[in-house]
Amino acid sequence: MIGIVIPFYQKQAGLLRRALLSVESQHEKSGWRIYVVDDGSPSPIEGELRGLPVSLTRRIQILRQGNAGPGAARNRALNALPAGVSIVAFLDSDDIWHSGHLGNIRDAFAAGADFYFSDHRREEDKETRFTQCAFRPDGSRIENCNANSFWCDSSALFRATILRSPVGTSTVALRRSRIGTRRFLPGFRAAGEDSIFWLEILAEGARVACNRDNEVLYGRGVSIFNHRSWGDARSLRTTLDQMRAQLYLRNNFPLDDTLLAESDARCRDLDLAFCSAVMACGRRLQWAATAPAIAYARTRPMALAQLPRALFRALQPQHERTAS
Repeated sequence: MIGIVIPFYQKQAGLLRRALLSVESQHEKSGWRIYVVDDGSPSPIEGELRGLPVSLTRRIQILRQGNAGPGAARNRALNALPAGVSIVAFLDSDDIWHSGHLGNIRDAFAAGADFYFSDHRREEDKETRFTQCAFRPDGSRIENCNANSFWCDSSALFRATILRSPVGTSTVALRRSRIGTRRFLPGFRAAGEDSIFWLEILAEGARVACNRDNEVLYGRGVSIFNHRSWGDARSLRTTLDQMRAQLYLRNNFPLDDTLLAESDARCRDLDLAFCSAVMACGRRLQWAATAPAIAYARTRPMALAQLPRALFRALQPQHERTAS
């Protein structure tokens, strides 16, 4: 049985309905059930379900919690899955699956996969994610599967996920035994908590299947990555989460010299972003930024060394700042 996990927090009506109908349209008609977690969504879930075919709604279980973010919502579903679910597939509420996605997942796991993902594209992008990342799976074609299904070396995907991840959450399916008691880490809510989850599984040598087909269309609903801010308390919290994620990677995974150098560069960029945001918040008297600013400075005291550079950049004319 495939358990399909959908965290739901949206302000625009109709997005979840579209996602659910994309599951209904799958060529794979049996062997799956949907677990939707209402994460305190402003758009009521009842309206999303109204008028859907009974053949679909009878396979949907609704779970509820106060707003805690997508990772916590996925954890809520993982904790509620019955024993019969052996594969977990993830779908965000503003994304839609192409009709062959579940069938390709089924075939890959029948061939022995522990981890499955595919190419995908955002609505606003012309290129797919694999093209943007210059990613191609490096293994052999998987027998008895879609012609574009290939094995992918887990260590190579581990590196790619850190450098520029080709993995989209709404394309991923995992063997439940590989997940075990592992859960998404809510402390990295704005820093790719899903990527850290994948890295933990890849670091254990999971057998990875990858499909080169574009199997998922990413929408533009509520997302920390689609709705970035700058120069306010929210941007400081995002920067803090991202720094904590970098430190977690360095402390919990064996990174080679190249990956350590990449992490060093990202940490320096985050320090500069932190100092620039602190100055912007100070000019605007945004006192709500005090707590995340103090937390960042305690986490990364050396960040304050970037204040002169941040001040210099702030004094540059806009066109020179953009060019640099």
